Amino acid sequence: MSRVLVFLSALAGLGGVVYLAGQSFAQAPGQPAPAPAPKPATGKIAVFNVAKVMREYKRWQYYAGVMNTKRMTISGDLGKIRAEIAGLQEQIQKEPVQTKKEEMAKTLVTKQREFEDKDRMARKALDEESAAHLQNLFAEIQAGVRAFVESNGYDVVFAYPDAVTEEEKKSPVYFDLKMRPPAAMPFFVSPSADITPMLVETLNKHFPPPAGAPGIQPVDNKVPAPGAPK
Repeated sequence: MSRVLVFLSALAGLGGVVYLAGQSFAQAPGQPAPAPAPKPATGKIAVFNVAKVMREYKRWQYYAGVMNTKRMTISGDLGKIRAEIAGLQEQIQKEPVQTKKEEMAKTLVTKQREFEDKDRMARKALDEESAAHLQNLFAEIQAGVRAFVESNGYDVVFAYPDAVTEEEKKSPVYFDLKMRPPAAMPFFVSPSADITPMLVETLNKHFPPPAGAPGIQPVDNKVPAPGAPK
């Protein structure tokens, strides 16, 4: 499995881009790429620990570090405003002159609104940037998986989350994950291994909706089930 992860990590960056670029240059300019001929299913299945890939993928480590630095900077800026708010609240409590207390109260409201606005804008900006990095990570890993599949002939590749270090394997969170595991999500599925179209056709044929059901087109029951003689 370690060889698979090293291969994925290498291809997910520049190698994945080179692989995809090679595919695009293979076709004539201005013409759509011809549909690849369906390959027979091999029955080969592979899995990878998505947590380990994210932990050891250098490019992801870089972007995670960038985002952590930005969060710390924003947290420091907001901390200064929070300190000003706390200082104003303390002054208001100690101020004996009512008019000055009211003026400070107005300043306090302004500072609180400034804090809320900056906090909201910062969260929105960080969330959007993090989502963009995650989307890029998915595309890069997917490129690596596709290259690996093409080279080794797998039909299905599952991604699963698991502990990465021995220390993590001793954590209560790890045992909770093992006792209540999430489903392994397919990261790649060969069309030859995907029975979704045939399953939908079979269900629609043998389990049609009630006659006259609103918003549902009538099913052509003359369509034979997959594998049935026509």
